[in-house]
Amino acid sequence: MWKKWLKVQQMQETLVIFRRSLLYQTKEFFQNSTLHGVRYIAESGRPAGEKFMWFCFTSIGAVTALVIIMSLWEKFQTNPTITGLDTDFHNQNVVFPTTVVCPEIAFDHDKSFEVALNKLANYDPSLAGYIVPFLELLPSLSFETFNEAEVIASSVDMEGVNDLTLRQWAFASVINCEDVLTECKYRDEPIKCCDAFHPVYTEHGYCFGFNSRFISTEDGDVKSGPPHDLYETDKKWALFFVPNSTVKIFIFSNEEYFGQDFNPQIEWSEGEVVEVRISKKNTYTTDDARQLSIGQRKCIFHDEVKLKYFPEEYTFSSCMKECRMKKAINLCKCLPSFYKPVSSVPMCGLDELSCLSDARNNITNIKDCMQCELSCSKTVYNIEKLIKSGDRADASGVLVEFLTWPIIRYKREVLFGWVDLLVSFGGIASLFLGFSLLSGVEIIYYFTLRACCMVYKNRQELYEIEQRIQCEPPPPINMSLRMKSYAAPIVVMEQDPLNDEVKTLVNNPSDNPPDYEEFGSRRRKADKDYSTFAKSLYKTPKILPSYADASNSTWEFGQYLP
Repeated sequence: MWKKWLKVQQMQETLVIFRRSLLYQTKEFFQNSTLHGVRYIAESGRPAGEKFMWFCFTSIGAVTALVIIMSLWEKFQTNPTITGLDTDFHNQNVVFPTTVVCPEIAFDHDKSFEVALNKLANYDPSLAGYIVPFLELLPSLSFETFNEAEVIASSVDMEGVNDLTLRQWAFASVINCEDVLTECKYRDEPIKCCDAFHPVYTEHGYCFGFNSRFISTEDGDVKSGPPHDLYETDKKWALFFVPNSTVKIFIFSNEEYFGQDFNPQIEWSEGEVVEVRISKKNTYTTDDARQLSIGQRKCIFHDEVKLKYFPEEYTFSSCMKECRMKKAINLCKCLPSFYKPVSSVPMCGLDELSCLSDARNNITNIKDCMQCELSCSKTVYNIEKLIKSGDRADASGVLVEFLTWPIIRYKREVLFGWVDLLVSFGGIASLFLGFSLLSGVEIIYYFTLRACCMVYKNRQELYEIEQRIQCEPPPPINMSLRMKSYAAPIVVMEQDPLNDEVKTLVNNPSDNPPDYEEFGSRRRKADKDYSTFAKSLYKTPKILPSYADASNSTWEFGQYLP
């Protein structure tokens, strides 16, 4: 018990000594610091009013510097890049945009009836007639039609429907390419439509895509071949095709994955002539932007983030599609049929249609996919001119053509990087406070290493200082800026030193204090003359005056003035 109490006492004493060491080092730091105005705050002999004045000046400078530094930091976090035109650029070849044609009727009735009769209705024509609507709905299955598919499936008894996935049943009843597209031209040269347009099965249903990034099969999505290019010397920078029924047309970059994030730009009906003039705008980001975070530059490089289900390269559309796939897996423990199959996740069947219908809003809510940023290299195709006319069955079709040859490219580069931020911080701190990196090192040095070393090396001195300060009464506080009068005996000139007549007024001995009421006027005059004489010493050489009596000199201060 005694040892424990002794240990506590030693710890308390050490804390007191360490506190005194910190106070001592604070005074030392203030007196020796290179920061502007700090030394006057702790300098001995300075009036309290003057110390407060310098404290206010230093505080205003620190607050101003802090406000400007915070504004620079906010600029660095929110807008550190700039986008401008890339002048050193010329296109030799251009990738034609992906053009997706989605028919309004995506099923083949004869194929659907044959599949229903042979595989699901046990060769019962009447039962097959009830199953056909379900099979015809699968090629256009989407988040909006899950509820309808559930109602149809629950009203009909379909034996063997679980033998295949819904994706496989959909591909068994889809419409043929020849029934959707009848005539096609590329670069003003005839091409086979079904060799150029490949099946694409997504949230928009079963479609056919020209220059698509992937091709859909009943077993999954496979990567397509090299994209179709255009050259500046080509006869025509255009794609022409004639649909056979009402279709929706999507135009977007070949880099993207087609899905729910895209809206149709054109809706075509039979007998219409549609001419679309497009322009291409490409934006890329320089590599020096990699020093910034994703949130600062607001884009992701193609090799910066590797997606789980689309590992080839990052794009905004693939990130959004993967986000919806993950939410469907978390909520319903399966993947809808219009997504590409994943080996470790089962495909949704009839039993999961109700779950998908209920979770539709959660799955399609983009607020849960805020981690998806735009790609740092992206291409956008804008429709500059759209001409649409009807009642021309002899010349109907859709023409997608570049308005002009693409010659514009945009470059995003760093406007305010880490080096610029460091230089700005240093300039502001130096301007308002005289602060530098070594000043920060000094602060750490004074209040850590130096304070701790003083506790152990100069412990006795700190203890004596602590005892002396505790015994001394607190000093009086002088709030004025007026110069102090000296209480020691002084000799004051009633006339100018250049004159021969000198009369001295000497203070009485300490045991018989002077009557200041009697000599008040002379004292005030002496203070005034002394102040005038003290000010003259800052302008003239300081020479010890010779008018004091050498044998009995009472002049004690001479040139040693404050």
